[in-house]
Amino acid sequence: MQRSALSEFSQLVLSIYRHAQELPVQQFQDKILAAIKPSLPFDASMWGTATMAPSGIDIHSIHLHNFSPETLAAYEKVKHQDTAAARMTQQTVATIGFNATAEFNRPDQGEIRQFAREFGHENFFITSSLNPVTRFVHWISLFRADPERHCQDSETEMLAHLAPHLMQALAINRLVHLDKLTGDLAREKWSVAISDTRGVLYHADPRLRELLRKEWTMPANPDHLPAALTQLLANGEHRITGKHVVVQASLEHGMVFLKAREREVVDSLSPREFMIARLLASGLTQKQVAAKLERSPDTVRSQTRTIFSKLGINNVTMLAPLLVLRE
Repeated sequence: MQRSALSEFSQLVLSIYRHAQELPVQQFQDKILAAIKPSLPFDASMWGTATMAPSGIDIHSIHLHNFSPETLAAYEKVKHQDTAAARMTQQTVATIGFNATAEFNRPDQGEIRQFAREFGHENFFITSSLNPVTRFVHWISLFRADPERHCQDSETEMLAHLAPHLMQALAINRLVHLDKLTGDLAREKWSVAISDTRGVLYHADPRLRELLRKEWTMPANPDHLPAALTQLLANGEHRITGKHVVVQASLEHGMVFLKAREREVVDSLSPREFMIARLLASGLTQKQVAAKLERSPDTVRSQTRTIFSKLGINNVTMLAPLLVLRE
């Protein structure tokens, strides 16, 4: 790169990493895609993960930028004709730029040529990183609607240099978000992870696998969650209390943010008991709790005794450090 281009590239990379630390997870990808447009113009983008199957790309997670869900549905019907995607699987790391008409030029690729014209995908950039064993791929596609605005070699080279930073910044942004979800007071108790909705792990504490093994049968692939846990998450479970392990999950921008820890005595509290314990820990008296919940004082006193017995404590001041694990 020339000196001026190198300086511009460096500033762009610095801004990407700054955004990774500062922006909410739901805003990050759109923000940095917008940031690279002045240097690498495009009209729409797909950024996601997938498994490369014989039938074509099997998408796990996807971020669409100026790219409608209808377009994605239309692509599903023609993806088997996408020779460019197939070409990307021949290397573990690759970046290409091409014209759709030139790439999809065989007689049996008429549908994908029509797709490209209809949805304004006349010129493509694709950059990807592929695990050759699992066939799992991280990729970014950029699309230009103008058929005359071909991809230049210098632009393809720029994207190739930029792609590792984009992928790493996305990982940092997710980890920052996960760190905020964990909470300072209970941090040492929790093991954390990020997965997609199919159970593929993108990040996990080293101790997570041993922790989950106490509750579920672990898959042979260390990059996957247990199938039973994945199914519970797919069913919409956000808090899973097992015999030995507790898992909390939140779905954020298509990704699952997980916290797991060993079961504690606080997990034996019923939802009603936990609510009363929280109110007591906040400073309310038993009488005030009874009024707030529209229960008799005798009922609240009885439930408070049960709570103290389960937790092995004898006063309200001991509640807060225990309750924080269930927040």
